[in-house]
Amino acid sequence: MSMDKSNGARFLGVDVGTSGLRIAALDAHGDCLFLAKGEWPAPGSADGHEQDPMAWWQAFDRLMGRLGDDGQLSEVRAIAFAGTSGTVLTASANGRPEGPALMYDDPAGGEELAALRRLDLDPNAQLAALARWRHLVGQRGQTGLPVSQADWFAWRLTNRHVSDSNNALKWGFDPVAEQWPTAIAERYGQQLPQVRRPGTPVGPIDAVFSARWRLPATARVMTGTTDSMAALWASGAREEGDGVTSLGSTLALKLISRQPVFDVASGVYSHRFGERFALSGASNSGGRVLGQFFSSAELDRLSDRIDPERPDTLGYWPLPGRGERFPVVAPTMAPRLTPRPDDPVDFLAGLLRGIARIEAQGYRRFAQLGASPVRQVYSAGGGAHNAVFRQIRAYALGVPVGLAEHTEAAVGAARLAQRGAGRE
Repeated sequence: MSMDKSNGARFLGVDVGTSGLRIAALDAHGDCLFLAKGEWPAPGSADGHEQDPMAWWQAFDRLMGRLGDDGQLSEVRAIAFAGTSGTVLTASANGRPEGPALMYDDPAGGEELAALRRLDLDPNAQLAALARWRHLVGQRGQTGLPVSQADWFAWRLTNRHVSDSNNALKWGFDPVAEQWPTAIAERYGQQLPQVRRPGTPVGPIDAVFSARWRLPATARVMTGTTDSMAALWASGAREEGDGVTSLGSTLALKLISRQPVFDVASGVYSHRFGERFALSGASNSGGRVLGQFFSSAELDRLSDRIDPERPDTLGYWPLPGRGERFPVVAPTMAPRLTPRPDDPVDFLAGLLRGIARIEAQGYRRFAQLGASPVRQVYSAGGGAHNAVFRQIRAYALGVPVGLAEHTEAAVGAARLAQRGAGRE
């Protein structure tokens, strides 16, 4: 059977999370064949901010071994990894970790971050990961090379210390100039990885691992991305003006734009997305507020009774507590949830319309900062499947609103593997 006609797994994407990993497999046409899951033990540190990288590896090894034994990896051409942005570890020349990884939410590195801010850097520079690495060097005496979660897997498989421009963003990498800023390069350049765009060939998988997992000897590793950017690749958004709204506990927006946008005050930043840029911004509004008043069953039942085309007369700004960050910067802003109607249907409608208005203002704020205008929105997260809410949001946004093609970051990583293989 020719390769083009095969229905076997051709491209793998691995999403390495905080409690486990997922592997998505795409066929030659880009269709998802399966999604496999693996887990590792709970974090060893009391605060949960540190994890053992070898526990990640062992879960990955077990899962790949099972898939290989089942004959599902015999036609794989490429693999790419997505990881949590800002998770940091150091490793020796062979990729062996020196100690626990500091997770993305680890508060360590505050003093180092303040010192880095005094360098001659663009104020928009993201430096959280670099600060955590400096903490490992200064406070724990680690001397290995710095690496992100996703890049560490690629290093183990290829013995090449390479990163992608999405993961490198929080190390201070400039995604517009596509280079390390001079102040960082002069101080740390010999230790930092070479950086390439996501979905770029890194190198062949070590023959030991190819044999172990029954992969073709020609299988290669591609540069990966962060978990949130992998979710963007999975969503189906591709063109300038495509937006992706994640309706989880908070409201997170991404927009594909011709121009990059950075705004320190409101936390807006830009990642590389092929030849374009992906903007990110997040409001404190979202599902957490809805959960304060309604159960999931109530949300479903009451939503069916809402007229999505009725205008918003309540003017809510739903927040779980004080403070808003985007599309307005208002650290002391209180939730706006009055007047409250007696009818719970009307109250829920007001909350949904308030969140939709914040979403619309968010995309308008992107445009005010110089981004491409939104032309359609893909929806992800728990609130995405509420059809009435989608209609309310489409009314507020004035553009089509639909569901994301996929919501699994592993699928997005697999699409990057496919993209990289197409470049060879």
